Amino acid sequence: MVYEQFQKAVKESLEERLGSGYCLSLQTVTKNNGLTLDGICIGKAQEHTAPAIYLQTFYDTYQKGKPLPQILDEIIELYRTHHLPEDSFIEELHSEIPLTDRIIFRLINESANRSLLLDLPHLSYPDLDLSLIFCLSLNKSDDQLLTALIHNSHQKLWNLSTEDLYLAAKTNTPRLFPARISSLMDVIKEITMKASDTEIKEEDWAGLFEPSPLSPPMYVLTNTFGAHGAACMFYEGILKDFAERTDGDLIILPSSIHEVLMIPYSSQISYEELAQTVFSINQEEVAKEDRLSNHIYHYSKSQNHLSIAFTSSFPIGTMNP
Repeated sequence: MVYEQFQKAVKESLEERLGSGYCLSLQTVTKNNGLTLDGICIGKAQEHTAPAIYLQTFYDTYQKGKPLPQILDEIIELYRTHHLPEDSFIEELHSEIPLTDRIIFRLINESANRSLLLDLPHLSYPDLDLSLIFCLSLNKSDDQLLTALIHNSHQKLWNLSTEDLYLAAKTNTPRLFPARISSLMDVIKEITMKASDTEIKEEDWAGLFEPSPLSPPMYVLTNTFGAHGAACMFYEGILKDFAERTDGDLIILPSSIHEVLMIPYSSQISYEELAQTVFSINQEEVAKEDRLSNHIYHYSKSQNHLSIAFTSSFPIGTMNP
């Protein structure tokens, strides 16, 4: 069956399995950077909000021969695994009294999200081609983060200005998601240790991860949760303090919405080469919805100012030429 028929069959079959106590709907969800995904929302009848389970991957497996009943089993299991916890703050989205201590901000590309931003209160930084958007942090565990975008309708319901949202998020985001700065070598080491089935002795790390003397040191800025950590650039004093620690300006590579790379400034570094590297990594390694920018940024220690050092001619959705 074609994709549209598959979506309809999934919805009707799930409604039959789950019964009248559940409400199901098919929705097209607009994600970051203009990505649209088709999903099925499953929720109990008394719930106002239900998370979307995206169907394209399930359709791909159906086309490869997986039976529809097995796919339905997997969707139901996924729903039960990721069902909204009882202690989440989901009802606050529909309350006239905002939960201001749960408002946080995230950082996204501005030019790639112009349509999305029309429906979102946000702070625009056109000189950086970036925008801060706002979310409600609903629930956080060791392996799961549940948030909801704050739309213009929420802002109107709560009678909060964009400045009100920012002042709340400016306090809450660093509190709920503290910044973390690590050397790139330490991050690679941590990832390797988690992925390795065998224990690597400490003395072996030096040979494996010893940086080249010709390569500048790189540092990863993210948050302790490891998601949407690029927003840490806008934590008060974070770039200033690190520039003082390294005693100089910083070059910032926007590796994704989840983290950025920071390099102590050197006149020997080619911005154009860095931009080409960022562009290539964005196209080959980073999912479209996770891309932040193709530009290269510069932080001035003396002026306490962030700016674009090299403007990429390629929008972040551009495919490799």
